[in-house]
Amino acid sequence: MPESKHRRKNKNRKRPRHVTPPVSAPPPSAPWVPRVGVGLLILGVLVIILGYVPALRDASFWRNIPLGANWTLILGFLGLTGGFAVLTRWR
Repeated sequence: MPESKHRRKNKNRKRPRHVTPPVSAPPPSAPWVPRVGVGLLILGVLVIILGYVPALRDASFWRNIPLGANWTLILGFLGLTGGFAVLTRWR
């Protein structure tokens, strides 16, 4: 006697054609990555703060720098940007 279609449970089940392999965890980052990143962040903040010290701001030897009067802001934000860029690689 033939079986009805609803009683055939696992006989005609199709398997997926492509099975993706499990994703392995990336290796941990080097120990210098967080140290350099945090160091650049702290250095950037310190350079910005030191730009507001009147003795450093009004010194005559800084006037010849091509960055202008805002050299501390530019260098400080470059340090902050470098710190964030390094910390994005931290795993």
